[in-house]
Amino acid sequence: MSIYSVATSALQSAQVAIATVGHNIANVNTEGYRRQEVILGTNGATRTGSGFLGQGVSVNTVQRAYSELLERQVSRSEAQAGYLDQYLQGMQQINNILGDRSVGFSTMVQEFFASWSDLADDASSIAARQAVLGTAETLANNLNGVGAYLQSLQDSVNADITSVVDQVNSYAQNIAELNGRIANAQASGSQPPNDLLDQRDLLVSQLNELAGVTVVKDAATNGYNVFLGNGYLLVGGMTASSITAQSSLYDPARIEVFDANGGVQLSREAGSLGGKLGGLLDYRSESLDVAQNSLGRLAIALSQSINDQHQLGQDLNGNAGGVFFTDPSTFAQTYASSNNTGSGDIDATIDDASALTTSDYRLSYDGTDYTLTRLSDGQAWSNASLATLSTTAAQGFTLSLASGTVSSGDSYLIRPTATGATSVGVAISDPDLIAAASPVAAAAATANTGAAQFTQPIVDTSNQPPLNANLASTVTITFTSATTFNVSGTGTGNPTGLTYTAGDDISYNGWTFQITGIPATGDVFTVSANTSGEQDNRNALAMAALQNNKTLVGGSASLEGAYAALVGSIGNKTSQVEVNQRAQTNLLTQAQQAQQSVSGVNLDEEAANLLRYQQAYQAAAKLISTAQTMFDSILQLG
Repeated sequence: MSIYSVATSALQSAQVAIATVGHNIANVNTEGYRRQEVILGTNGATRTGSGFLGQGVSVNTVQRAYSELLERQVSRSEAQAGYLDQYLQGMQQINNILGDRSVGFSTMVQEFFASWSDLADDASSIAARQAVLGTAETLANNLNGVGAYLQSLQDSVNADITSVVDQVNSYAQNIAELNGRIANAQASGSQPPNDLLDQRDLLVSQLNELAGVTVVKDAATNGYNVFLGNGYLLVGGMTASSITAQSSLYDPARIEVFDANGGVQLSREAGSLGGKLGGLLDYRSESLDVAQNSLGRLAIALSQSINDQHQLGQDLNGNAGGVFFTDPSTFAQTYASSNNTGSGDIDATIDDASALTTSDYRLSYDGTDYTLTRLSDGQAWSNASLATLSTTAAQGFTLSLASGTVSSGDSYLIRPTATGATSVGVAISDPDLIAAASPVAAAAATANTGAAQFTQPIVDTSNQPPLNANLASTVTITFTSATTFNVSGTGTGNPTGLTYTAGDDISYNGWTFQITGIPATGDVFTVSANTSGEQDNRNALAMAALQNNKTLVGGSASLEGAYAALVGSIGNKTSQVEVNQRAQTNLLTQAQQAQQSVSGVNLDEEAANLLRYQQAYQAAAKLISTAQTMFDSILQLG
């Protein structure tokens, strides 16, 4: 080979190297760009009598600085960081509203029950009665407002899911197109299309942050097959599938993620999807739903306990108290699956707030038995009768078939407490209708000669409304000696010769009172309708005492205790996710730094390479000049 050829190959290789360095410098700030480098190789030597003479240099390829191991580490960290970022954002929104002392549930509960104590001090005061209604309205409005805010978060999740699904589908389509372009580029030559590979890897990275994906490379075509975390094939070579965001099988207001045809729900189980999309779905099911249900359970327990006690009292008009808050028995929601073939309409009625949980439930029917499954932990109960199933499960609500026929395979979603906070309201507006008095009163006959005294009767809370039909009937207790008495009155059975023990409960027709001291023969005590209840405060005192009653979690938690537990739980969860998010961000930063140390463009290094290749180019040009001088000298000799 001539010296010209050697010099020309050196000049050309230096030119390619300089162009590659320039390409690196130009893309130093291009997202997803991997540094490129020229791979040079010597041309095959020529055998001569003097030995093998070199034939210069050739450019074997221009390759990316790429580490598959480091890329996988970045990919895993990106998906988890996207998941935790989205989860934390949601948790902070819940924590901010529930932990805000200016709208604190506990403060308003205390003010509400304090107003009942004030009313008990002056049961006939219209101002005190108005104060009770005012604090009740404030408390209900607070619950409504926080409940509405949590519902707005549900709406935001729906919108975000729809937006992310659209982005996922767009990325999937672009990756499939790049798979085709890369395959075509490689089919027309053996060199890798580095910039196209970078573009595809960047799209996969962005898709991974959105949904958490696994990439399987096709060795034959160099194409990417992209799978979601649940195994769903999103990109297969040059073909892109899609996912859809549409209403769930049960609740039309709840958006879930389905396959391309909308027939298979991909987001059914927690953790089935990753990235931001998985974070949205898991945050909603694990935290937002629980917060909404927990607040709803508080509203239901408040309404039920207040209503039950209020109906045991008597208002200023002498009538039995009505419901004070909106009747919570109808707050439960049921949704029939869109796949149901039967016409059955299932109804759920709240009957025991203390037994309510913060879970949703699924009711299914196999043609013989109904099965109720608590979704929070998978606990299930089965029975052929809905009434028996409700009693056996004892979850605080009763199931019944309102209309139609349930077919085998039909299923329903039961949400007992989800709308409790937004549904609660004050049912009365007239202060005269506040039942501060007890409907019954005891009296001693003026002719009594003994030293016995009595307490005013208390309506038994164990006999919740409807009240005993004979509650206000007159009951007479006549002592036949200092140790025995007879009872007469409708509903009592008129027993005689009963043994008297001072201080023992005497209970009939739904009330209880006590007699103490020593009665004389012939002494008479009566319990009858309360006809002078204007100053009677017994029911107001009973209402105030409800503040500390444990009406939740199987009778183990008060309203304020349950709310404090909810706020604490949300706060702890937020802190936990925040710690995990910070740790994951650090891991991602470290993984990206390691990846950039291999694949990133270093301007100092590129400047040094530019100088090196410039000098090589100049030396090759000098070699050509020398060859020209030698050739001219030969010509002059001729």
